[in-house]
Amino acid sequence: MSSPKPCSPKLDERDTLQRSTSPFQEKHLSGILSITLVEAANLRPMNKDGSSDPYCKFKLGHQKHKSKVLRRTLDPEWKERFEIRVYSDSSSILEISVFDYEEFGFSDNLIGSAEVDITEFEESKTYKQELDLDNKGGVITCVFNLSRIDENAEDSGCELSPDDFISLRKTYAMSYNPLNYLTYKWDDVEDVGVLVVKIIKCIDLPEAETIIGTSDPFCFIEVENTRVRTTTMYKTQDPVWNKQFKFQIKDVHSTLNIRVFDEEKNKYNFLGCVKLPILEAHTIHRCLLKDRKLERVGFGEIFLETELIYNPLRAVIKTLLPAEENLLYEEPKFKRNLFMQNFKRVYALATVALSLGLWLQRIYNWEHKAKSAISLLLYILVVVSFELYMVPMFAAAIILYEFLARWIGFKSFETWVMNADLQDQVSKEDESEDGEEFSFTAKMKMVLGVCQTVQNSLDLVASYCERVKNVFNWTIPFLSFMAAAVLISGTILLYFVPLRWIILIWGINKLTVKLRDPDYEENQEVLNFLSRLPSDVELNQMRVITKESSKRTNSKMLKSRRHK
Repeated sequence: MSSPKPCSPKLDERDTLQRSTSPFQEKHLSGILSITLVEAANLRPMNKDGSSDPYCKFKLGHQKHKSKVLRRTLDPEWKERFEIRVYSDSSSILEISVFDYEEFGFSDNLIGSAEVDITEFEESKTYKQELDLDNKGGVITCVFNLSRIDENAEDSGCELSPDDFISLRKTYAMSYNPLNYLTYKWDDVEDVGVLVVKIIKCIDLPEAETIIGTSDPFCFIEVENTRVRTTTMYKTQDPVWNKQFKFQIKDVHSTLNIRVFDEEKNKYNFLGCVKLPILEAHTIHRCLLKDRKLERVGFGEIFLETELIYNPLRAVIKTLLPAEENLLYEEPKFKRNLFMQNFKRVYALATVALSLGLWLQRIYNWEHKAKSAISLLLYILVVVSFELYMVPMFAAAIILYEFLARWIGFKSFETWVMNADLQDQVSKEDESEDGEEFSFTAKMKMVLGVCQTVQNSLDLVASYCERVKNVFNWTIPFLSFMAAAVLISGTILLYFVPLRWIILIWGINKLTVKLRDPDYEENQEVLNFLSRLPSDVELNQMRVITKESSKRTNSKMLKSRRHK
């Protein structure tokens, strides 16, 4: 198998974190304030039609940022991220203003404003705040994260020296010892453990500054809703940090995200990233950096050491509680590649279900008489001796089998079920797509084909749901009366005959019908019945329109327009 081709990072505006230019570049940088503009609600209407065209401005000292304009809405959702440099002698008041955009050169109207004192933010913690705008302008929701930077100090914020880590490990090893769980308080269940991350170094980073041939790299480290930033190592492609950071863990199922950037005057160039589950954080990692989508290998390697100290009992309890909202998550926008990837994921799952159906069909058709006979005996045994406790037992058996398949080398359940012909078909499609470059027209046809498939699938699901509804509202009286008669007969049958014996007789008849009559054709009675019922769209198409009804409809439409 050939090794994956490295993906060169694109050093353009699309792969940068937006940041403003400050006239105080020569002053001492003390931190980076990350702002995520989420949404606003109940904004004051400024247009004649009762809406607004809002956008937001952020100002800290002499640094300013502006969001995009959203048209005709009082509840805008921006979901934009900005980063502002914080200097030691700059203002600590962040000014937030929401304006209504005016065209044709008119001055924009202020909807409302609010202020935030960033000195109240603890280092590396993430805060989600709903701020009330003055003048009854509405409510704006923002997420703030302040990462301190001290270029001259050895330790900053969450950083730990080696001596501190040794003492911290002893302290937390005793604190999170599961043998002491009887002394825990239930209000401490959120304190699951602590994760220590040591960023050692990076090697072979790409050249962000092509003229000089070097980079100015630094790292963002994110765990749950906490983000820290390393110092910038100037003019090197092999930076060495050797810094340790401590993170309080609330959920052991979260991930460790590390992103490497190159620092320039007006933007941060993306260099690479890695994502690791913290449950595996107990070793030294040497990872190849990936691209922004975490799909392909990029340039460079990162060396880090991680250790997780946690209490298993609290971790189990927290697993059963609602997960904490990820405030640092950015919702992906619509992209063709992402859409096709999600479609392939659904297609893969549907392929497994189809393979299982084909396998059952072969059993039903008695293509392999020995397997069909064994299946028939197992069916009779399971139905006769079935108890409710067998449902979780069967699910646990599948999980244990997959465990043995992973560690001992058994054939996995998915591979065992999936039809060999379908496996070859899927693998050939993947190979052809990987080796072929499509033109823009071909890509558009592919997207349109997928959209058409999704459209037809939605129509099929909606139609059958509407047909089921039309059974009960007597849209077709003949079919509704027929359904009522069958349901009443089924009620009488279930009252006198145990369900276990009905299922047993039905299954034996289904499994032996091909053995008794090889020319028997399968019949889906329920689907055939539903296909005779019209959907709501078909009912509307079959609706008879007379002159009188047309006049009544037109008069109602005119009255509704006048009221509007």
